[in-house]
Amino acid sequence: MTAGVGTGTVAAPARARLSHLDGVRAVAALYVVLHHIWFTVYPTYPVNTGPVFLGWLLYGHLAVAVFIVVSGFSLTVAPARRGYRLGGVARFLRRRAWRILPPYWAALGLSVLVFGLVTPELTGRAITLKGVVAHFFLVQDVVDSPKPNGAFWSIAIEWQIYFLFPLVLLLRRRIGPLWMVVVSTAAVVAAQLVGENVGPLDGVLNLTPQFLALFVFGVAAAMVLEEGRTAPRWLGAVGVACFAAFVVLAAVFGSVWVDRGYFWIDLLVGVGTAAVLAMLAGGGFAPLRAVLASRVLSGVGLFSYSVYLVHLPLLWLVDHFLVSALVDDPLPRFGLLLALGTAAVLGGSYLFHRVFERPFMENRSLAEVTAAIRGRRVTT
Repeated sequence: MTAGVGTGTVAAPARARLSHLDGVRAVAALYVVLHHIWFTVYPTYPVNTGPVFLGWLLYGHLAVAVFIVVSGFSLTVAPARRGYRLGGVARFLRRRAWRILPPYWAALGLSVLVFGLVTPELTGRAITLKGVVAHFFLVQDVVDSPKPNGAFWSIAIEWQIYFLFPLVLLLRRRIGPLWMVVVSTAAVVAAQLVGENVGPLDGVLNLTPQFLALFVFGVAAAMVLEEGRTAPRWLGAVGVACFAAFVVLAAVFGSVWVDRGYFWIDLLVGVGTAAVLAMLAGGGFAPLRAVLASRVLSGVGLFSYSVYLVHLPLLWLVDHFLVSALVDDPLPRFGLLLALGTAAVLGGSYLFHRVFERPFMENRSLAEVTAAIRGRRVTT
C-alpha cells in the first residue's frame, strides 16, 4: 500500500483487503474467553481479587464494544460501494436473521442444558420458562429473568440495532458521516442522561444506548472503502490516543470506576476502534494488519461467533467437572482452566460452527441446508 504523496493520507486499495477483520473478531472473542476464565476463578467483578498481573482481564465488556463497531463497519462494506443504499430492508433483515438466529438458538438450547446441570452451584439461579422465552425472542436486555448464558445480552442488542441500520444509512446519505456521528452520539447521550436522572425511564439503560453510537462509528469508518477515498493519517493517532487514554484511566482509577463509567469508556474505545479499522482498511498499520490477517487469527475469526455463543457453557463444564475437582488454589486453577478451557472452547466452538453455523453461512434456504447436511453424511 502506498502513501498519498504530500496529502498526509494512506491510499485506500482498489479492492479493499479486509481479511484482517476476521482477525479482529478472533482477538475480541478470545479476550472474552480469557475474561470469563478469570471471572470463573475470581468471581468478584468489578473488584479485582486476583493477581495484579491478571488485572487486564477484567474488561471483557470492551470486547463487545469492539464487536459492535466491527459489525457496523462490515455491514456497511457493500452499501458503501453503492451510495449507502441497503438494497431492501426486508431482504437485509431476513439475511441477518438467517445468519445469526439458527446458531444462536442452538447455543441457547445447549446453554439451557448446561445451565440446568451446573447453575445451582455456580449462581444459585434456576432456569425459568420466562428466561428461555425472553432469550428466544432476543428481548433479554429488557426483560428481567434468569440468564441461561450471560454472554447473550449483547446478541439481543446487536439484533435490535439491525432494525435501525436503514435509518443510519439514510442519515449517512442525507447529512454525511460527520453529522451522522454527531446526531447519533447526541441522541444516545441524551438517552443515557434521561435514564440516569428520570426514575420511570431508567429502563432505557438496559438497552446500553451507547452501542448504537458505536455501530454508527463503524458505519462512518467504512467511508474509507469508497472509491477515491483515503484514510487520513491522523486517524491512526486518534486510535492510538483513545486506547492509550483507556489504559491510563484504568490504571489510575481502577476497575470499579471503569465499570461505573462504561457508557463513556465504550464511546472512547469505540472511537479508537473505528479509527483503527479505517486505517487498517486504508492500508495503514501494515504490521498490525499482517498479524490480524494471519492464518491462525483469521481462521479463528471465521468461527468467532460460535466461540462467543458457546464458550461459557463449555467453560462451565470443564471447570465444574474437571478443573475445580482437581485444584483448589485460585492461581493454579486459573492456569489449568486457561489450558483446558481454552482448548475445549476452541475445539467445541469449531464443531458447533461446522454443525450449526456454517451450513447457514453457505446456504440460503432450509432445503439447501438439509441437502448439504445429507450430502455431507453421504460423503463421510
